[in-house]
Amino acid sequence: MRLRPSLRVNSREKICRSDVVITVPIFLNQAERRAIASAAEIAGLNLLQLLNDGSAAALNYGVFRRKEITEKPTHMLIYDMGAVKTTATIVQYVLESTRKDGKDKQPTLRTVGVGYDKTLGGLEITNRLRDHLEKVFRDTVSTSKDISTNGRAIGKLHKEAERVKQVLSANKDTYAQVESLFEEQNFRAKVTRDELEKMIEDLEPRIAAPILDAIAMSQLKVEDLDLVVLMGAGTRVPKVKDILKTILKDKEISNFLNTDEAIAMGAVYQAAHLSKSFKVLPFNINEKILYPVFVNFLTKTEEGTMKPIRKSLFGENYPVPNRVMHFSSYSDDFKIDVQDADKNPLSSIEITGVKDAIEKEVTDENSILKGVKTTFSIDLSGIVSVEKASVVVEKVPTTEEKEKYEVDKKEFDEWEKEQEELKKKEKAEKKEKEEKKKAEKEAGEEKKEEDTAAEEKKDEETKEDVEKPVVVKKTKPVEPKAKKINVALTVKETKTDNIDLNEEEVTAAKKVLGDFEHKEKEKHDREEAMNSLEGLIYDLAVRLEDGEEYAEYVTEDEKKAILEEVAVLKVWFEDDVSLETKKEDFDERRIKLEELTAKPNARKQERLDVPKVAEVLEDHFNRSMTFHAMALNLTQFEEGNKTFTETELEVLTKLIESTTEWWTEKKTAFDSQPKNEDVVVKASEVAEKARDLEREVRYLVNKLKIASSKKSKESEKKKAKKDKEAAKEKKDDDTPETTTEEQTEESQTPPPTESENMKEDESATTEEPKKEAEHDASEL
Repeated sequence: MRLRPSLRVNSREKICRSDVVITVPIFLNQAERRAIASAAEIAGLNLLQLLNDGSAAALNYGVFRRKEITEKPTHMLIYDMGAVKTTATIVQYVLESTRKDGKDKQPTLRTVGVGYDKTLGGLEITNRLRDHLEKVFRDTVSTSKDISTNGRAIGKLHKEAERVKQVLSANKDTYAQVESLFEEQNFRAKVTRDELEKMIEDLEPRIAAPILDAIAMSQLKVEDLDLVVLMGAGTRVPKVKDILKTILKDKEISNFLNTDEAIAMGAVYQAAHLSKSFKVLPFNINEKILYPVFVNFLTKTEEGTMKPIRKSLFGENYPVPNRVMHFSSYSDDFKIDVQDADKNPLSSIEITGVKDAIEKEVTDENSILKGVKTTFSIDLSGIVSVEKASVVVEKVPTTEEKEKYEVDKKEFDEWEKEQEELKKKEKAEKKEKEEKKKAEKEAGEEKKEEDTAAEEKKDEETKEDVEKPVVVKKTKPVEPKAKKINVALTVKETKTDNIDLNEEEVTAAKKVLGDFEHKEKEKHDREEAMNSLEGLIYDLAVRLEDGEEYAEYVTEDEKKAILEEVAVLKVWFEDDVSLETKKEDFDERRIKLEELTAKPNARKQERLDVPKVAEVLEDHFNRSMTFHAMALNLTQFEEGNKTFTETELEVLTKLIESTTEWWTEKKTAFDSQPKNEDVVVKASEVAEKARDLEREVRYLVNKLKIASSKKSKESEKKKAKKDKEAAKEKKDDDTPETTTEEQTEESQTPPPTESENMKEDESATTEEPKKEAEHDASEL
């Protein structure tokens, strides 16, 4: 799978290859959806969601147009006519937030309208054309029996009808022809597009019905549709397009969505969103509940009798996946029934343990029974189930608890009032002292200050003598409130629309599937081993007996041994091999045969590989000799330090000479040697010689690069120094004569002392070695 920019793997999570999202038609009911979920479980798949195919295609379209989705809703109609079904889905794209504060708005895909026909599709049109061809054959060709009695002939007509239908989608007429259709009679007949359209005239209301139903369910008008997209092979029929254009008026009809690809990619994106192995940009999906779910139960009337009640559980646009229902009329175990809108039973739910829970928790008048709380859920796949049930008992506070609370509250209020008065008093005293101190400071009377200080000291001593009262903090009493207690009950759900497989049956089905897969793998491996051995036997027989090129690499003894083994294996195949023969028997004999052919195969491979490696070696020879001549010429004209030492050049010279001598000897022997003998030189040996030669030349080339770089830097430094000296001389020539005042100042400047001269000399001596160290050649 190609990961797009909005889809990336979470490296911290292990990719679960069994996570799947399966697309289904939206009209599947509860039993059909559960059947697919069970099949996925048996297959070892982790089903994340059953996604409606129209929503999957719309998701694929919206993912690549995220930036075009705004807070203003846009609507798209997808009309899909496949082989056996037709669906029309109206979806809404809008930018909205799932949070209460309205922040973090994300694109949302919402299915607002659906229409479908479970039996209308391209197959219906093909069948009508096939029946037409059958009638033409019956009218034009005479046979002893009726063609309808021969299934093979009808199958041929069906195949030809499918081809003719496709041709008539682009042409006005064509010929249907089948050779030896029935009783060795050929068939050929002309079919026009007008004839085909006449055959499906009565289908016009059925073709239009899904769109009309979807528009009615969405409560929109045709003018409100922003985009209309066709999918499925059935929509290529011109008559179908004409019917749709009539309904949609002036709306432009597009065909830019590939049915299989769009649905599959939409499911892939949703699977990546639900899986923990990937992180994708969020794109919310709100599916439509096509079949509302209801609950049937009994409730107590004012007269005390039990009356049946039917209540909606999940409606068409119910937004929350969980629904809690309270049953207050039961004091013992009871049953409830779940049905669809047509009152077809879906499941029967038995809730037990009610009486025991009530007796345990409802012990006095302060315990009030609130009823039985039952939680239903509908998952992402649209499957309804009951999650849990519990008895709800409300514990009301007793009279003693209420009276105690009133007393404690009264005491707390009095204590709180006292604390507030003390705080006000302390605040007033503090304010009075601050004002008095401020007045004394403004008067500036030192005596008063001294007296004040004395008084403060005296007050502090007095305060120390008086014991401070201990402040006791009190906690505000908590008002006793009613508490709700939930006592879990036992829930047993029995599906009544279709009996689901239990755990034992699912385990048994998994075992059957695993055994079948194991046997199929064994069969595949056995056939592969048998075909491999059989192919090797006949290939060797042909190559050795017919004198092909391979026979040149085989000695007489080897040829005799191989042919004998081949003959034995042929007899074994004819007499002993059966369906019971195991894979190991074929592998054992193939290995023995491969051991006999190992040496001839190796000789042939060496004869193919040595010339290729020899070309590389000769190329290295040419480059090495060219570089050797250049190195000798460079060393001859260099002055001072040589780039290459005499030892290095001597080593290269000896290596070239020894390699040349070795290869000349081996090449002569290799060319004159018979092909059925082991080669005197192997491709690996030639390659090793080439590597040795290349390694030595590369070492000298690198040394030359370093030396060239060093010389270029030195020349640049010399040039820079020369330019600097020339600029300094030019500056001295351009400097005007000094004035009398400047000369006077210079004459008045005292000469440097000996210590200053010594410091200058030291600094000069330290700067010179630094410059030399910066450009030391050894560093390069």
